[in-house]
Amino acid sequence: MRTDFTKIAVGLRSDTVHSGTLDAAINLSNVFDCTLHLICFDDNCNVYEELVAEKSNAAQVKFEMVRRSNESIKEIVKATNELEADLLIIPADKKSQSIVNILEIPVLTVKDEFEPHPVKHIVMPMHDKAETRQKVPVATEIAKHFGATIDIILVSGKNGDEQKRLKSYASQAMEYISKAGVDCSYHFHEGGKVDEVTINYAQEKNADMLIIMNDRDAGFFSMSYSEKIIRNSGIPVMVVEPRDLHKAGASGY
Repeated sequence: MRTDFTKIAVGLRSDTVHSGTLDAAINLSNVFDCTLHLICFDDNCNVYEELVAEKSNAAQVKFEMVRRSNESIKEIVKATNELEADLLIIPADKKSQSIVNILEIPVLTVKDEFEPHPVKHIVMPMHDKAETRQKVPVATEIAKHFGATIDIILVSGKNGDEQKRLKSYASQAMEYISKAGVDCSYHFHEGGKVDEVTINYAQEKNADMLIIMNDRDAGFFSMSYSEKIIRNSGIPVMVVEPRDLHKAGASGY
């Protein structure tokens, strides 16, 4: 998985003008010094083109429009894959998780009310799954580019073995992050739901971004913890798709 983003796609739906998504995309494009590829649909492309031209001139960002018809999740995914993008940025709503589940690249979801500002504080939850560590390189690279700190929140039950495992994951993550020259700390929280604890902690710490793993372990009538965070967080959420642990290596990265 790439962590140094070189090609960023932005999925711009036509239900409204998603200025928060655009602002977050421009933020990332600036620090990673890459062109934004704006996927838009039909007549709404003209509206976005004018808005992006105005915003990108002020921020000195390069962009190109990717015009499509027949607006759908499938078209956004298809355009993203054809671009060979290594990051997709989309509005955070009830459709976001479906896009996250299809793509293998990280996806950043952003609420419309997002106000542009530099990313200075990243919150990263870890819980009792081996793949929870796979987001560490992504978080580290983003923190390096923005000059941000990383705050790890461990969410555990009362089981002693589980707590020991989580603290081991946190120690490994902090060693990796510190070696990259990024300031890092962790906080242990016993009990509670991962999504609720994560969102509340991020709000308390005035975080600028949440970085989580995609989670598919939900019943037919329930939402996964990643979908709950996407829908309920006012802070932009980057979701990383887990890889096969045999490919990730012994460290889990």
